[in-house]
Amino acid sequence: MSAEAPELQADLSPRKLLATLAILAGATVLAAGLCSLVGQAELNAAVWRLRVYRLLAGATVGAALGAAGVAAQGLLRNALAEPYILGLSSGAGVGVLAGYALAGAAGLAGWATTPLLAAGGAMAACLVVYGIAQRRGRLDPYALILSGVIVNAFNGAVMLAIFLVVPPRTITSFAAWAMGRLTDSIALSSGAMVAVCVVCAVGGWVALFLRGSALNALALGDDVAASSGVAVHRLRVELFAVVSLMTAAAVSLAGPIGFLGLIVPHICRLIVGPDHRRLILVSGFAGAIFLMAADTFCRTAGEWVRVGEIPVGILTALCGGPFFIVLLRRRLREGEA
Repeated sequence: MSAEAPELQADLSPRKLLATLAILAGATVLAAGLCSLVGQAELNAAVWRLRVYRLLAGATVGAALGAAGVAAQGLLRNALAEPYILGLSSGAGVGVLAGYALAGAAGLAGWATTPLLAAGGAMAACLVVYGIAQRRGRLDPYALILSGVIVNAFNGAVMLAIFLVVPPRTITSFAAWAMGRLTDSIALSSGAMVAVCVVCAVGGWVALFLRGSALNALALGDDVAASSGVAVHRLRVELFAVVSLMTAAAVSLAGPIGFLGLIVPHICRLIVGPDHRRLILVSGFAGAIFLMAADTFCRTAGEWVRVGEIPVGILTALCGGPFFIVLLRRRLREGEA
């Protein structure tokens, strides 16, 4: 592990940072522009506007999950960690459905109640998973995954229970949301919610980047991090709260999008190395591009197979499931070696 220490603190001067930001932002804008031109419907000003709003929501979700996945893996020193697997997405999902139900029944503002309850649900799931997996101050990586599975199952049951008490006319939209889906009208019908979620995602992303050096120290072990001046427990509490908030923003907009926070950080780590400052920055933009492209494919391919639109959550799960199995088997082989 110590051999990686020089790599973890790679140079990232302000000039290099600005150049990197400019390149990544330009690539993201270019990808968004290309995606906005793709589709079955005839392109006009109204259709293009809807696509742009949808792409904005998709970029927000992708950036939030990509950066949150890096932080979760760094905090837990577990390559298999990500918001969906750890149960944070399903916890946020419970909060979202509760927010929708309250907004409909009590006339509360959905843009305010939904992200707030989603954040509460994600943080509650995080506390449960972290509490179960912690043994004598250390985290058991396999107990962490199993506790995430248990929390996901429990939250799934809670969401089904919520379906029983909501008006029948809303069940279809709730079920579509639960598959992980972006819609053309998401920003037009819930502009305030999109604005709140964008602020939460971008603010969380900046907070994670600013703590990148602390995550680099934590990668060398709790003792090394503590000896270098990092308050390890406070760092975990602080960043788990940020990850929960970013996950809540993503789930509020698109439902539970699985495995994006696993796939994107691993690919980016192969390209830019283990420095968490670079990795958080690059994974956010890469996540935005990945989800915009995936949603554009689902929006177009659905018409080819005559099913309307394919929820993008289905595509990410189909890609991420095998990816997770490969990583898990690799870790098991390394443990046996």
